[in-house]
Order: sequence, then structure tokens, then C-alpha cells
Amino acid sequence: MLTALLGIFAVGRQAAADPVTYARREAAGVWLHVIDVDLNDPRVVVSPAMASSGKGRCEAFSRFISRLRPVAAINGTFFSKRTLLPVGDVVISGKVVHFGGMGTAIAFAKDGVDVIRLPMSRRVDWSEHRAALAGGPLLVWDGYAKPLPGGEGFGDPHVFSRSAPRTAVGVTNSNHLLLVTTVGGSSLGALARAMQEMGAVYAVNMDGGSSCGMYYKGQMVRGAGRSLTNVLAVHVRPEAKPRKPLRAPRGLDWRNGHGSRPGLGLSAKGIRFYVRLPRKWEAEVILDVHANKPLPAGWAVRVRLDQEQVETLNSLPAEVELDLSKLDPMREHEWRVNVIDADGKVLGHVERIFMMGQAGAGRR
Repeated sequence: MLTALLGIFAVGRQAAADPVTYARREAAGVWLHVIDVDLNDPRVVVSPAMASSGKGRCEAFSRFISRLRPVAAINGTFFSKRTLLPVGDVVISGKVVHFGGMGTAIAFAKDGVDVIRLPMSRRVDWSEHRAALAGGPLLVWDGYAKPLPGGEGFGDPHVFSRSAPRTAVGVTNSNHLLLVTTVGGSSLGALARAMQEMGAVYAVNMDGGSSCGMYYKGQMVRGAGRSLTNVLAVHVRPEAKPRKPLRAPRGLDWRNGHGSRPGLGLSAKGIRFYVRLPRKWEAEVILDVHANKPLPAGWAVRVRLDQEQVETLNSLPAEVELDLSKLDPMREHEWRVNVIDADGKVLGHVERIFMMGQAGAGRR
């Protein structure tokens, strides 16, 4: 008897630890299919995906699922029926695979989730996010249900239909991602109130109508009625390295622009190196180090902070995390990168003198 009870307890504990769950529920008078993704679990990876043939191509939702093998997935952002190009930016593995130039994006950084209001027809710097998908209109902002269909570039009357099948993505203050599609139809206002009622502090509308599709653990919860150009997929890795707790979600407004991070370049024996700096020197920052060619055998890139070696890189590109939390904020500090050959000779270097709180460019 005791063994059986322990077995039941173990199964219950395992189920409770599942980072991706599904429920059919009602909120604000709207019946919804809801996938809850616990982003606090470091095994979870959320990213958009494009059709297998690339931009300007489409693919059946079921084919996306067969190819990607996700734990869960929903349809992504709107796309042109004529060109099959998405209307919003799509970022995958840190690269902008499509520039759409409109809408509001759900974006995934190393330390948490951002919901970002984007400028119309202007490119922005996505280097601090590994994945992003821009849809719209915005449904919930800073905890307030406020659908804004007029200011994001959407003109198709089908988007604003009084009641239509809809898909949305939201995030709670405790970093649970809500992937939602309506059981029947809903207005934008009702969907916004439903996302708010479920705890979303930020939420964005995605494509709807016959594009609505949802998959969860072997079941096609809702099959899309047309082929799609992009989806948002959830994977759970078998294991992952521990990481710092995620910060709370942020709402960012980039409509006045979001230029590239500052950087420094150097050349060494025909290889060009580029180091992307943080926007601001604060407690924890990340340096991105790139080269236009692979490093020759024995070469290395060494990062130093106030004369102490922080990290040695033997392959690029790479991210270097600098913990500046214990630095004296009242004095200047030096960050330096050396390129070293197989004999230990310094072939070139770049450096910055900075103070805490200063813009990332600093001074030489």
C-alpha cells in the first residue's frame, strides 16, 4: 500500500513539474484553448519557424509539426496572401530572417521576455533577443486591456471583425507564456479582456480566421484551414544548464527608434574581428565577439577586465558575460580584448575605459 501511494505521489510530482500544459477554459465570456508554457524552466525553448522552403513560401500546419517535432505550437503572424511574406519581423536564433516593419513583437532575450511596440517601416536592433515574432494589434499592455487596432499598420477589415477566430500570445508576471486560440469567435476587445483575466500583463494578437492552428503533445487541438508561412513552436530539451532566474516581462516602446549597439573592430593577419558592446555599463552585461573567418589553429581571443583575465575564446562567435556588480562605481575601469596567435603573441587588441552607468560606447 505504501509503495503504491509513493508511486502515485511521484507521478503527481512529475506531472506538476511539466513546463507545458493545456486546458480548455473560459475567460471574460470567451471559450479558449490555452497552452501554458513555464519559461522559468531552463529546458523550455520558444521560437518562431518559417516554412521549410523559406520566405515567400507556405506549408501545411501539420507539416510544420511533423518537421519541427515541437511539444506545442500555434500559428504565427499575419502574412500577405499574394507574396506569402509575414507582415512583422521574424527573428530566429538571433538572426532577422524577415523584416516586416510593423506591429508589436513578443521577443525572447536571455534574461526574460519583452513585448515591444515597433516603429513603422524601420529596422531595429534585435541583437539582444534570440527570437522574436511581431504580430498585432496589441491586446494587453502593463496589465491593462487596451486593444489598439489603429496605430500598428493593420488595415485589413478582417482583423477588426466584430467576432472571428483568433490566436494570441501573452505573458504573465511570473513568466508563464500563454498561447491561446479561441474555440469559436471573439472580438479584439473580448480577447484582450480574456487575456487580462488569465493573468497576462502583456499580450499580442496573431493571425486569425482560417489561419488559426494549435498543436499540443501529439494532438491537433485546432487544425489550420490554410497553409501557413510561419508558426510559433515550443520545444522542451531533455536537459539544460542552470541559469539565473528570469526577470519580470517588460513592455518596451521602440517607436522612436532602437539603433544598433555600439561596437569596436580590429584586424589581425587578414581576419576582421568585431566586438558588440552593451548599451550601458551596468551590473551584468554581455559582449558579442564575432570574426569573418574561423580562428586558425592555436589562436584565441582573451577578454580582460581591470587587468584580470575573464575568459579565453577558441572559437567564434561567442557571448561573454561580464559581472560588473562589484566594481567601484566612482572610478574608471578598463575592458580589453586581445587576439593571440599559437605562440602567445598578441596580434591586436581593442579596449574601452568606462564607468558604471555610462553609455556602452565609453571612451578609449
